[in-house]
Amino acid sequence: MRDLLENEVFSENLMRSSNMFNRRDNSYDENSEKVPVEELSLSFKSIPPSDHSMSPFELSAFDDLSTTLIVDAVLEFPTHKMFQRRRYVKQDERSTARQIMRKFQDEQDFSCAIAGFLNLRSVKTYLENMNQTKIVEFRDHIVRFLNMFCSLSGFTIQPCHRYSAENNTGAKLVATRHWSRGDRIERLCGVICAMNEEEENAILTSGVNDFSVMYSTRKRCAQLWLGPGAYINHDCKPTCEFVSHNSTAHIRVLRDMKPGDEITCFYGDEFFGDNNERCECPTCEKYCRGAFSSLKKSPDPSIVSLDDAKPGKYTLRERI
Repeated sequence: MRDLLENEVFSENLMRSSNMFNRRDNSYDENSEKVPVEELSLSFKSIPPSDHSMSPFELSAFDDLSTTLIVDAVLEFPTHKMFQRRRYVKQDERSTARQIMRKFQDEQDFSCAIAGFLNLRSVKTYLENMNQTKIVEFRDHIVRFLNMFCSLSGFTIQPCHRYSAENNTGAKLVATRHWSRGDRIERLCGVICAMNEEEENAILTSGVNDFSVMYSTRKRCAQLWLGPGAYINHDCKPTCEFVSHNSTAHIRVLRDMKPGDEITCFYGDEFFGDNNERCECPTCEKYCRGAFSSLKKSPDPSIVSLDDAKPGKYTLRERI
């Protein structure tokens, strides 16, 4: 009964938020002609377009559903969600999703995986009143996450038990090949969507789902930052950096990486409190800084240089 009530509340919020966010575009059109699933599963690009027309609400919901079907199916525990009370798929469909992902990891068949997900009952129901543009954008979002398990990507996702904010059950991205400074990790991106104050208030709950809100110093606005790149953890001595490109942010390598090295970026000087005093990153642990400062035996402020970590055009907003 509780799940039913939560789903009813979510559906009501979906209608209300859709009316508000879809002023930009006609996202829900019952009369729009639908392209068959078979065609959708064959017409994709392995690196989806950098532009999109998703509203913050749509991006949040697409991201939650994609991570449920793909990431959670492989890691076998729920990872971050924007709408945490929403149940996107039935229990039997979770088992089907795990089967789809096992087959994809073995055979690397994108078309088969896409068709499998789009044919799930819950996914069909979710997409049935959306126009073709939105269905294609959801398909593309699935492709972005499938790339996390593609042998050509050069990275993958693994469980991470480091961070207390995630109850020590989260995820991290790691390299699966050698990367050199200046390389662009082509199949890894973050999907960006600017938010106004009304949208922030409707979607975000402080300390609950504000894990990936970026502030653009150039555009002077808050932006929702989701997609596979939202699994990149912070480090005060990062291996990579965010570089914006239209409505996505790609990842550029700052330091040479070998297989097994974690892909990290710098969130900002104040993201984990004043001077990142609550930071739990590996660099802070190594040099007894941030949350590990009590372990420091003798002060030595010059022990490590963080020049490469200075924020550029984008920093993630401080969590309160």
